[in-house]
Amino acid sequence: MDINALQELAQKMMANRKAHLEREKGFTYYHGVRVSKVAINLRKIILPEDSSYDEILITACLFHDVAKGIEPHGTYGAVLMKEILKDYCTEQEINKISELIYYHSLRKMDKDYSDYIKIVQDADILDHFGSIEMWINFQYYAHTDEPMHKSIEFYDNEFDDEVQRLRELLNYDVSRKIFEDKISFVHSFVDRFKKEVAGEFSIEV
Repeated sequence: MDINALQELAQKMMANRKAHLEREKGFTYYHGVRVSKVAINLRKIILPEDSSYDEILITACLFHDVAKGIEPHGTYGAVLMKEILKDYCTEQEINKISELIYYHSLRKMDKDYSDYIKIVQDADILDHFGSIEMWINFQYYAHTDEPMHKSIEFYDNEFDDEVQRLRELLNYDVSRKIFEDKISFVHSFVDRFKKEVAGEFSIEV
């Protein structure tokens, strides 16, 4: 499997697309690149002795949102990959990649998922939080022409509910630890953001 060629293919297919009106062009592609790196880092912690599935993981993560905007995008993405990858991967590789894409957003369904499915699921959630989450949030409110205090209202009224919902969907203790670190960063940033929007200082002067 030629990972460089597959990354070039993913870039060609998604780097100029807008899957969400409120996000920048190419978000789906760059999200996939980040998720592939997060997944490999998680694999090294969870399955430190087994790198045999890494190329499958990387490819599935690169393309996991290829059908974003056509829901359920995991289902349609899994089907699309059978055609997209036919000149790049063996049939067995394509079936494994499609399986990871199919299940990446079907979390906590009382199924006996493989570690690889669970790693992709967690990597996908983790990439949406921390500094990336702040970027997504500001993009949304800028796109909808809302002032800064609307972003603050989101963090005051909605953010913690979303955090709790997604925390419960994570599969591994290490994922939850990473998640909590990301949430801690967001809370500390928002505390400072509130002060500066109000014209206050964050230090004693």
